[in-house]
Amino acid sequence: MQIDRAALEKLLTLNDRQLKSVIQGLIVQSGIDPAEFHINPQDIQSIRQALGSASDEDLKKIADQYEAGRRRGR
Repeated sequence: MQIDRAALEKLLTLNDRQLKSVIQGLIVQSGIDPAEFHINPQDIQSIRQALGSASDEDLKKIADQYEAGRRRGR
């Protein structure tokens, strides 16, 4: 998975329900049991803030961690 600044900005324009849905999809693809991962509205706001302030290096780390988790989940 590759995350670039333009894709991130587009993701952050989604409403909370849409962003939560995308996150839940990523959770499933990563091999994490969605029943163990609960997201509330405050979590969505925290995620928005973290992603909005992420550097390009942070985005690369996130993508690398996602890929590693996805490979383990298969």
